Amino acid sequence: MSEILKISSLSKKYRKNSFYSLKDVNITINDGDIIGLIGKNGAGKSTFLKLITKAISPTSGAIEYKGQNIHKANNVLEPFGIMIETVFLPYLSVIDNLNFYLEIHNKTEYKNNIKNTLNLVGLWAHRNRKPADFSFGMKQRLALAIALVTEPSFLILDEPFVGLDPIGISNLIDILKQWASKRQVTMIISSHQLEELESLCTRYIFIDQGKLRKAFNKSITLMEISTTQLSDDLINNLKQFGNTVEYNAKNQKIVISKDISQKELNSLLLILTQAQVINSISNNNSQLKGFFDTEKR
Repeated sequence: MSEILKISSLSKKYRKNSFYSLKDVNITINDGDIIGLIGKNGAGKSTFLKLITKAISPTSGAIEYKGQNIHKANNVLEPFGIMIETVFLPYLSVIDNLNFYLEIHNKTEYKNNIKNTLNLVGLWAHRNRKPADFSFGMKQRLALAIALVTEPSFLILDEPFVGLDPIGISNLIDILKQWASKRQVTMIISSHQLEELESLCTRYIFIDQGKLRKAFNKSITLMEISTTQLSDDLINNLKQFGNTVEYNAKNQKIVISKDISQKELNSLLLILTQAQVINSISNNNSQLKGFFDTEKR
């Protein structure tokens, strides 16, 4: 993957504050990365996203997109889809908001996407309503629709799962996965819904007290299986599953990554069941949450 976004010594200090909201952040993002941005409230996540989208200017440092400094060049963010705040016209209908957005950005060729996008976020039935009296969740959904309607190649989403029901969340995750695999869409997604991030993201950025504490790739665990002592033949048999299955002989545990396919998972469980070596199975619903809690301390 090629480098697409380079962030160098990025800092932001608001005039009213005596402290830096973001301090000396350095990171590169590659084409096709799906970044999960994590950190507690007030850590600097929103400042980080606003700097990348030119909503605010940095105190120092630089952001380059495909080699261009975004704060010194025009129209650099043309391929971006952005959802940070619920920006729309409250007294235009939902569908008129999307039409207006496409017209002012000279992207009317995407008008055919409006119905599918509103269906995705669950707003097609409300397309003729004005969002002035919408709930917070419905306003979030409209902001999300505006970010998605042009099928951008770089998505920046702040809490995109808020306001969606479980089916809507599942559908959105499926769409984003498809875009990532088929269209090489790069994404930065900030969310407190860690399980959703785990099912989608390939990399994570942890920000705390304005500083980038850690940027890491992480293979998230789907489940752990406690076993009896495995034979050498059975251990060798597990190698067919590659990096998605790891066996710890000392603890007699098999760790299964969320990257495993459904077909491979069924095959693995069949092998272990036939060998009668399973003692117990435990789900790891949010390994990322455990990391996040540890880092906060």
